[in-house]
Parts: sequence; structure tokens; C-alpha cells
Amino acid sequence: MKYYTITAPKTSGSDKVNIIMSIQTEGENKTPTHQDLAAQYDRFKDFGENARKTYEQLYREMVFSLNAAHLQPFNRALLKSDDLQIKNMETVIGHMRQKLLEKLLKKWNDFWLGSGVSESLISLEMYKEKFKEYEGKDWKMWNKSPKELTRPIRMHLNGNRIRYLQLQLDYQREQLDQVLQENVEHRKKLQEIALQRTQLLKIMEEYEKKFELDKPEILRLHLDLLDFGNESAATEIAKK
Repeated sequence: MKYYTITAPKTSGSDKVNIIMSIQTEGENKTPTHQDLAAQYDRFKDFGENARKTYEQLYREMVFSLNAAHLQPFNRALLKSDDLQIKNMETVIGHMRQKLLEKLLKKWNDFWLGSGVSESLISLEMYKEKFKEYEGKDWKMWNKSPKELTRPIRMHLNGNRIRYLQLQLDYQREQLDQVLQENVEHRKKLQEIALQRTQLLKIMEEYEKKFELDKPEILRLHLDLLDFGNESAATEIAKK
């Protein structure tokens, strides 16, 4: 007689990350590190699969308890109505056990995997360990005012708001650092332009001084050219 077992696969890496992120965003003020949660997850990673195997064993025991006595009412009904009687009762019982266990385990494992029961059980055990210090605590819920009852929710919302504002500040700080860096670069360019302007002014002043020193010689040369031109014109007139 063969019995079929559908074994659930181990939790994937993405499921592990989702569980760790859900635990990390809730609960105590002191948020555990990712390494702490990963180590805690590794301690409970077999908890879901062990629970599935336990339930599977219970289903097996339930199906194995099926015996010939359970089919006697059907046998009497068939004998009374159709004058038939089930023979080879043990063979029929064995076949029913096999088919029933096969269908039952298939439905059970499909439900277990499709609903993420293992991951939910791991999350539950991690939450139980995380909030173990509050076990058995009398919260006196009915003696508190609505303001006191809603304080944890408001604190949680305020915490989320603070984290959001912190992210905004971090983003603005990055933008400011970028602008300051660009401002430094622009300042360097302006300094370079100012230095080039100063150098050009000095060069122009030197050319002006040189021009003033050479100005008399330039005027003399200019007059000599004029005189040479007049002499040339007079010589041409005389030849004519």
C-alpha cells in the first residue's frame, strides 16, 4: 500500500525579508537591527514546517483509523436495497485509505502553501518572543479614557510622521550640499575670471606706459613721413 505525501518547500528568501521588515516596523521603541531579526528568524525557520508535519501526521492517524466497521452501515444498506454485499473489505478499506489520504493531503498542503501558514506562524512566534515581557500584564483597558486608549496609535502615527520629516530633512540636506558644492565651483570660476581681469589690466597699463614712452618717437616718425611725402611731391612737380 502506497501513501503520498506532498512536502512543503522551505521558506523563500523574499518571504524571510517580508517577515523581518514587518517585525522591524512595529513594536518596541528600540528597533532591533536587521541582523538580530535575521538570527531570530533562523531560530524559528523550522517552526512552520514542523507544525505542518504535525498536522499531516494527525491526518494520517485519522485516515489510518478507518476500518471495516465503518463500512458496515453501507454494507447493510446495499444488502437491503440491492441484495449486494461488499467483499474483500480489507482491500476496499486500503484503497479508500490511500485515495482519501492522497486527496486530503493535497488539499491540506495547497491550503498551507497558498495561505502562507508557515510564514504566519514564524511571524507569530517572533512577535511572541518580542513582546514576551508583556505576557500576563493587566492593561486595565476598561479603566482608561479614550485619549489614553488611543495614545499608542497616536504615538505610532507621530513616530511615522517624525521618520517622514527626517527623510525630508535628509533629502533637503543632500540638496543643500549639492547647491553648496556648485556654489564653491562658481566661486572658483569667478575668482579665476577676476584674476584674469587683473592680469589683463596690468598688461594694458604696461602697454599704456610703453605707448607714452614711445609717443614722441611715434610723432617724430609721423612728421618725417609727412616731410618725406612733401619732398616727393615737390620733386615730381619739378620734373614735370
